Amino acid sequence: MHGIIHKTLKEYVVAKTDAETWEMIVDRVDLEPTLYLPISSYDDHEIDRILETLSSMAVQNGRQIERDFGRTLAPELLTTFNAHFRDDWDLFDVLEHLESITAGVGAATNANSLPTVSGTRVSAERVRVTYRTDRERVHCGLAQGILEGLADAFDGETTVTETACVRDGDETCAFRVERQ
Repeated sequence: MHGIIHKTLKEYVVAKTDAETWEMIVDRVDLEPTLYLPISSYDDHEIDRILETLSSMAVQNGRQIERDFGRTLAPELLTTFNAHFRDDWDLFDVLEHLESITAGVGAATNANSLPTVSGTRVSAERVRVTYRTDRERVHCGLAQGILEGLADAFDGETTVTETACVRDGDETCAFRVERQ
């Protein structure tokens, strides 16, 4: 998994709790203390284990934590990968080009396990986004949170509603992104 996700997860945990809690999570999941670099790749299972441990320690369930983390991650993704979209694009332009943006990020970073993400404009005020991954664990809440964070970064007057979920037996996770 791309290092920006690991780096931002560490920052998220420290911001929501404190550095001691992060160290306790690292110890519980038996990770080597690491300086996560945004340009490096790290084991997917680290994210899974960190999120599971954080969820077991928190009052929120795992999906709520993933979603909240996704909102935090979205601005970092926009900043890190801004070369893959045009400055004059609005939220819906970015969502419509998710497939090519993801392909560009994958090619530029030699990422081998990016999710398949696509956006289809349904109307002037609505885009349908699908998310599918071949990873062992599907992070639907994270995907929804990233979409919500993107909406906040662009205009904030947008709702994101999950319309299908792999965890419920659907082939992909799908979201309706709609301007208010």
